[in-house]
Amino acid sequence: MTATDLTEAPAQPFEQVYRDHAARVFRYCLSQVSNRGDAEDLAADVFAAAFHAFATADLTPGAELAWLLRIARNAVIDHRRKHTRRSALIARFFGGETEADPKANVEGEVVLRDEVRRALAAMVHLSDKDRVVIGLRIAAGLPYAEVAAVLGVSEHAATMACKRALARLQRHLGEPR
Repeated sequence: MTATDLTEAPAQPFEQVYRDHAARVFRYCLSQVSNRGDAEDLAADVFAAAFHAFATADLTPGAELAWLLRIARNAVIDHRRKHTRRSALIARFFGGETEADPKANVEGEVVLRDEVRRALAAMVHLSDKDRVVIGLRIAAGLPYAEVAAVLGVSEHAATMACKRALARLQRHLGEPR
């Protein structure tokens, strides 16, 4: 065994990366779309994209989750764009009236506990930036340093953004700070 063998950690197979991070990626997606079915679809899309890019991705050991969450963040942005275009098309064809409520989450209402539903409902009132930050910090359970890595900002900026976003969420929930 050489010195380079000891310093270079073996690359994780993708299956292990999936097992280690699937729950966090799903929770992040759920925190962003508030619909269990959409979140499952988004998480599946994230791992499909990650699987295709995994062999060529230049990942340092331990950076897999931040990489996956960057992919998830982009998938959520694409999902919102598609949803906005679809809503505009429906409005144009049906004069803005539709029986379908895009924010309705019947399955999620049944499955999620009351506290989680309240938090997700309150997050609708937050900006996209605040939802992303809370999703990364709380739903995905990332430490501030990893939130910073996903967002491409300093750790201090990520910490402050998280604290401010959580304070705004608490105001929407009617809770004292």
